[in-house]
Amino acid sequence: MTFSEIVDALSRELGAQFENHDDAIGFDVGGKAFFMMRVAQPGASEYLVMAADLGEVPPERPEKLYQALLDAGHNFAGAGGGVLARNPGDGHIWLQSREPFASMDVETAVSKVKALGDAAINWRDIIREYREGASIPEPEAATTYEAPVGGVNIGLMMV
Repeated sequence: MTFSEIVDALSRELGAQFENHDDAIGFDVGGKAFFMMRVAQPGASEYLVMAADLGEVPPERPEKLYQALLDAGHNFAGAGGGVLARNPGDGHIWLQSREPFASMDVETAVSKVKALGDAAINWRDIIREYREGASIPEPEAATTYEAPVGGVNIGLMMV
């Protein structure tokens, strides 16, 4: 499988055309930038890297949004298989994923791109709701694992 094969399959799936897709492409997902690239360094593994810019943290209730972002990362529950992170350079929140290139086929790669794109759109909506002051429910408390007598409660979420 090559990066170009992934891009061609994604083009067919989305009905879009991408230019110059030797090792990287950028496109719009829900009004924001989404990047996909093949990252390879000599002597190292190759990765399919996907990243979506979710925008700036709104000044309204930032602590609640940061809590929601952190909660979403627990057990990879709310990030479409990716990780949520803040770019210290511009303060934007990003949803990112790095997948081993060798372990994927074209269908799996397209599926992962679509899942991350869907999660990015969802998070952009959540961030917009925080900005507009919509009523955001408090996150539910996680159920914790009760350790046997003499053990330590390590706070694992029960799935």
